[in-house]
Amino acid sequence: MVLIVTVLAVLLILPGAHAVSFAVYYGNIGPSEFQKLSRFNILVLAPTVNDTYVSRLAEHHVVAGYLSLATIGGWEPWAKDVPKSLIIGRNGEWNEAVVNFSSPEWKRIVLDDAIPYILSRGFNGIFLDNLDYVDVYPGKKGAMISLIRAIRERYPGIVIIVNRGFSIANEIAPYVNYILFEDFVTYYNFSSGRYEIYDKEDLEWELEQVEKLHSLHIPILALSYVNLSNSVQVEKFRGVVCSYAEKYNVSGVYMADVSLQRIGINPCEETGPSEKTVKTGQENGEEEKRICGPAFIILTALTFILPLRRFL
Repeated sequence: MVLIVTVLAVLLILPGAHAVSFAVYYGNIGPSEFQKLSRFNILVLAPTVNDTYVSRLAEHHVVAGYLSLATIGGWEPWAKDVPKSLIIGRNGEWNEAVVNFSSPEWKRIVLDDAIPYILSRGFNGIFLDNLDYVDVYPGKKGAMISLIRAIRERYPGIVIIVNRGFSIANEIAPYVNYILFEDFVTYYNFSSGRYEIYDKEDLEWELEQVEKLHSLHIPILALSYVNLSNSVQVEKFRGVVCSYAEKYNVSGVYMADVSLQRIGINPCEETGPSEKTVKTGQENGEEEKRICGPAFIILTALTFILPLRRFL
């Protein structure tokens, strides 16, 4: 026990000496999915999944329920509370309505309906999506910042993960535990229908955002997209993504297809004495079996402790 505490103390002091594994998965959860998801430290799930599994996962993991702060898809339990007067646009790619996120009524729905629903189902965190709409509606930036601050003030004990929102990162940094960097290095091109690696100019912009987030001391969870059924593409993208993740000290990397209906992989995972991978018929599509040692215990503890440094 003394050894574990000592190692934790060292890792808390040394930046870049830690990594977390995370998954973003919006599909259904049964026994098989539960076992696979248990391998990750941080989970982002749909708020409507089986709450029995959510509660069990939340005992030893950060489990964040999905909540869009700028759109409504109609499937959300709180969608019925959104009046038509709040709709200000459409997102055709995802078939969602854009809401007036500067409205006091929307703020009430988020604080009094959506988040209580998520937490009532056993989640110990929330994942706030679509912050980038502040760049589409720049006049509403202040409202988005105020909304995120209000969430933190109302729910001080939960883990808050936000998706991107780079243009307001400086303002929201005090209120969030992690920033998820969606489309890190690779992305799905809706126009071409292909998974692609960003070109040099776009990649340089992305890496500038990474450095900016590091200056704010916000842990980064990088989400990269790939066709999981294409083993050649997976290996190609894995090499590129992991090289940048290591070079720019990203806290965790997850690779999946754009639907997020299939559990993806931690592409930069290293195996060693503390976590050995035993391959059992991988050629036939059978899943891997892992043997976890003390390092897994340390990493799980870090998942909860590291974000708390921001509030000490």
